[in-house]
Amino acid sequence: MRSRRFSFLAGWAAVILLAVAGFAAFGTSSDTSADVDFEAASASLGHTTGTYAGLTFALFAEPLVTAAAADESGASETVEEDSQTVSDASTGTIASPSGWLSEVQVRALVTEYFTPEDVNTAVRIAWCESRFDPEALDLRTGAVGLFQHLPQYWEERADNAGFPGADPTDPEASTAAAAWAVYNGGGWDIFACRA
Repeated sequence: MRSRRFSFLAGWAAVILLAVAGFAAFGTSSDTSADVDFEAASASLGHTTGTYAGLTFALFAEPLVTAAAADESGASETVEEDSQTVSDASTGTIASPSGWLSEVQVRALVTEYFTPEDVNTAVRIAWCESRFDPEALDLRTGAVGLFQHLPQYWEERADNAGFPGADPTDPEASTAAAAWAVYNGGGWDIFACRA
């Protein structure tokens, strides 16, 4: 029990240190043009550091909380399941228990299918549309997936994007279909969350 508390505190300490480093990376502002490039790089570094801080918290906090709850209930199988989740996360498949993707994962997908100048817009729209949940479903419209494709357009978009027969909950297919739709038809206006 004492080692779990220490692990929990160590995890929080790591999160706090990463967060402080992220905020420190923003630095102070100045009006010279050389500093503008430095500010952009610092903001990107701070954003990335903050993202990793959040991922670190997610990796440490969820299994520890569940392990503590398992100790109280006496269910050791839950602890084994969660330790499997942690080892899966250490191999690169970091997702919350609900299956949501991290911003890092979404940004990697978006970077593959959208032009560099549209990456930030596409990431923002994916967050607005689905909160990075590839299985998101809008019960009112029937829109599904990371980019909330409407059922009547999904098959055409998936086929044209190179994912014939793909499920709209496939994050890569959803991203590719969204890029195809943006660049070959409706622009950003196809989304309820417009650019």
